[in-house]
Parts: sequence; C-alpha cells; structure tokens
Amino acid sequence: MRTNHALFIIVLAIGAAVLICGCTDLTGDDAPDRTNETPAGGSLTIGEVLARDGNFSTLIHAIDAAGIEGALAGPGPYTIFAPTDEAFARLPDTAMEELFGDPKGNLAEILLYHMAPDEYTASDLAANDTVATVQGNPVAVGFSGGNLAVNAAEVVRADIPAANGVIHAIDAVMIPPDVTLQAMNETAADATANATG
Repeated sequence: MRTNHALFIIVLAIGAAVLICGCTDLTGDDAPDRTNETPAGGSLTIGEVLARDGNFSTLIHAIDAAGIEGALAGPGPYTIFAPTDEAFARLPDTAMEELFGDPKGNLAEILLYHMAPDEYTASDLAANDTVATVQGNPVAVGFSGGNLAVNAAEVVRADIPAANGVIHAIDAVMIPPDVTLQAMNETAADATANATG
C-alpha cells in the first residue's frame, strides 16, 4: 500500500512539473511555424502600416503601380507624407488617369515627393521651414489654421509609427514644382474661364 501511495505522489509531482514548466519544445509536423508571423507594435514597415490602416488604399495602389514599394520596406528611416483616400479623391479623374497612365513617370515623381529621407516627428517638422524629399525638391513646412501643414497639405494625423520611419497623414496630394499635369492645367483653365465668362 505504501508503494502505491509513493508511486501516486511521484506521478502527481511529475504531472505538476509538466504543467508548471509547460511544453516548450514542439516537434513533429504538427508544430506551428511562427517564423513568418509579424510582431505587433512598431515593428511593421511603413508599407505594412499603410496597408493595415485602411485609409490609404489609393496610395498603396499608386505605390505598387509606380514600382516603389521596395523603398517602403527598406531599413529607412523615412518620413512619409501620406495622402489619404479622400485626398486622392479630390484630384480630377482626368489627373488620376494621366498619373496611372504613366506610373513610372509623373506618378513616381509625385510619390517620391511625399517621402523624406530620415525620420521627422511632428515636433521635428514644426522646428523646420523646409524638409528635403527623396524626389529632390524640398517641401515647405508651416501651419495652416493652427495645424501643421506640408506645402498646402494639412497634417490630419501625425506621428504614425513604423519600424523604418514615421507616417503623417495629409489631406491633399502634393505636386512637385517640376511636374506638370495636363489634366490639372485644363481644370484650372476651365475654372478661370467659368469665373470670367
């Protein structure tokens, strides 16, 4: 009887040890593969953050069309002035057709104008008058109605963190000074004609 009692205690102790320590070594074909899981928090790249946000689907489509998605996955750091879907919707349809008709040309130039090498938080931006862009032309930084603005685009959400930089959502698509969009010129000419006619 004493042997059974001692054996029961040993089995109980081993069972408790297994439960307390847990099973940390999963082997065999049923072991889950966790090597491709994306860690939570600020470990997502800029491209991944934009894709998961849900407010930048047009920007993601434009980046893919222009073939510059690799830049957003690189080590950075970068600052991205990200036009929201609403910002893209404000462009005339003819301008969007023109841009997507030449994605490696003007569309790529415009997108690179929204990227700055290095990481600039909102407070860093507020301390600068201009910020250099990957495209080559700088953007002006200031305030519009008390809100931080880049060129004429108001920052509607600042300091969205990413592993390789920071994102600032803006309410307009910025056009570099050396990029001419025929559709925008025609829209401006029509507006002027309507105002004077």
